[in-house]
Amino acid sequence: MFLILAALLAVAIAGTHGPTALPANAPSDKFSATRAIVVLDSILVGNAPHPIGTAAHDLVRDRIIAELRRLGYQTSLQQTFSCNAYATCAPVANVLAWLPGDARADTLMLSAHYDSVAAGPGASDDGIGFGTVLEVARAVRHNRFRNTILFLITDGEEDGLLGAEAFVADPQRSRGVAAAINIDNRGTSGRSYLFETSRHNRWLLPLITRSLPRPSASSFFFNLYELLPNDTDLTVFKRAGIAGINFACMGKVTHYHSPLDDIRHVTPATVQDHGEHVLAMTRALANTDLRQATDEDAVFFDVMSTAMLWWPQSWTTWIAIVALAVLLFGAAIQVRTEETSAGAVTAGVASFFLSLIAAAITGAVVAWIGSLRALAAVWVAQPGPIVAAMWLIGLSMAIICATPLYTRASFDGLFIGHGFCWIAMSIVLAAILPGGAYLALVPSIAFALCMLLRSTLDLSAAACVMITSIVTAMLWFPITLAFYDLIGRPSLGVIATAVALIATTFTPAVAANSAMRRASVAAMNVTVVVCVGMQLLLPAYNPESPRAIDVEYVDDNGNPVWLVDGVTPQLRAVAHFLLAPRDMFPWAPSRVHAFSAPAPRLPIPAPELSVVSDDRQPHGRHLMLQVRSARGAERISLIFHTPDLLFVRVNGVRLPQQPPKFRSILAAGWHSVSVRGAQQAQVEIMLRRDQPIDAIASDTTFDLPPEAVPIVRARDDSIAVPTGTGDAVIVRRRMRL
Repeated sequence: MFLILAALLAVAIAGTHGPTALPANAPSDKFSATRAIVVLDSILVGNAPHPIGTAAHDLVRDRIIAELRRLGYQTSLQQTFSCNAYATCAPVANVLAWLPGDARADTLMLSAHYDSVAAGPGASDDGIGFGTVLEVARAVRHNRFRNTILFLITDGEEDGLLGAEAFVADPQRSRGVAAAINIDNRGTSGRSYLFETSRHNRWLLPLITRSLPRPSASSFFFNLYELLPNDTDLTVFKRAGIAGINFACMGKVTHYHSPLDDIRHVTPATVQDHGEHVLAMTRALANTDLRQATDEDAVFFDVMSTAMLWWPQSWTTWIAIVALAVLLFGAAIQVRTEETSAGAVTAGVASFFLSLIAAAITGAVVAWIGSLRALAAVWVAQPGPIVAAMWLIGLSMAIICATPLYTRASFDGLFIGHGFCWIAMSIVLAAILPGGAYLALVPSIAFALCMLLRSTLDLSAAACVMITSIVTAMLWFPITLAFYDLIGRPSLGVIATAVALIATTFTPAVAANSAMRRASVAAMNVTVVVCVGMQLLLPAYNPESPRAIDVEYVDDNGNPVWLVDGVTPQLRAVAHFLLAPRDMFPWAPSRVHAFSAPAPRLPIPAPELSVVSDDRQPHGRHLMLQVRSARGAERISLIFHTPDLLFVRVNGVRLPQQPPKFRSILAAGWHSVSVRGAQQAQVEIMLRRDQPIDAIASDTTFDLPPEAVPIVRARDDSIAVPTGTGDAVIVRRRMRL
């Protein structure tokens, strides 16, 4: 059995890699990652980032348009000023191209974004996204489909989905779009996961099941994603009533939004996986009625990337009830024939919960010990030893907790008790996380059927645990392997608990007191100690998995400081960094974990904030402000405090309605307006009553002055890189209006 589980684990690990990239001379109707990467390399501006407001951004946009025209597509450019609910705004330029279908049919949209963050070139986020769209556009350009296909390469995604907001706000362009396929990425490698669909997705699942060649999909990820604050362009499209599916990779997350997100780190297998998925779904949806409607979601998952299974979500509870009835029937026969007893089954339930609790506590403690050299790191460079330790802890804790109860419960008591716990877990998940209920429901069915066969046909204990453990491993191994890439260090205790959960499917058969069992558990525990020791000896960071540290020069109302979001011995050697004072960020809900050091005063002009008009009345105040960067900065912002804000308009654009996932990151009473890619903006503020406003105007550029060279060099020597917004010069001016 253990050999079979080890083989399944090896298959699951192998399944984390995508297919082999097809060469440039692959058939024209096939997706070739080699072709896609060549085109991507020709579009990117070397290793230069291309956020909104930079010359590199405009060059990438123009090269995408040129490539679409080379493929024979008519293209257009949607240029407008767009804002999101967080009052982040920018002039955006979306690229659109169409493959016409039947005149009276709907439109299928393929979307990805072309802007990058300021700290990285964006070759994977989202270069391989728009590279995939372009290669799919090449592969289908001579086809005729029922539906029109719109290729939409959006702008401003990194600044808050601004291009998508602009697209859905334009009814002439978005009218007729009924479904979308979006590609985005949170790393530079790994499988192409179908991690999100639109709501009421039951009609989509038969198409997805038939179409994906090597599916990697789960409604569990879909439910988890809905609980997280993260968004992609598909979030905006879904809010506009467009059905859709979303693909992403998440391997090598330490490259995400950093200088390592370059063409050198693009993984051809990931691009091929994306391309084959997107091309298959494009062909399926382009010939489908996109106005199909269902009022129900589906539970769906892949089986080791070989096939997909799904059922309507409403079936889950009924399936669980049937599994419970079958298990009760089998258990009743075993009790009647005195093969087990109610007390033995209770011991089995206790064994189940003790296994999970012991694994969670032990895993958390050992994870903390193993991370002592890298407590600041969410992802370490070489996590293999500590992750292996978590797997061994989960396995050994499950065996250790079941062993003392085996003499009282025997195999049947433990097996039935564990089965009842799995069914209870499936019912709970059906209520609180219905997309993930399959993770407990499918093993529950296996437990129920095995107990029925054991009670009626005397199925052996070995066969029972073989069936339940294989079924459970096929579902849980790929999920458990993904936890570290998804969450990083906080997932370690979760991994140990998940492995203990998997182990409850076979511990009823291996918990018997024997020399082999004792030796196996001892070997596991010794190996855990060795793994932790190895992890403590390994460096937390290396050039391929560096630490994230941004360096900023901040002139706050004439008080200049260097600001970093992490300190190292190398940085302390060149500047006296201390925890930044709270009053540097009065708008933050809690103390910002940043460090400041004195900086020289540089001749950088402050942003200008002027009052265009001020209509003060007893029942309110209407302010029109002009914010301008005197140094032509790429970004300007206005942060202000008032408890009585009615609304804000930026350049005449009122903010869209707050989405369901909206979570303010500002302290109570504080509001922020940020404009990217423009040097000035008009901000209109309406208050409920006449009162003064504390305001902070700021502007941001991304080129540090020469005086920053020693600090940047110290940061680089610390094996650290900028991420996200990256290194910046920020000048603030505080005023009372």
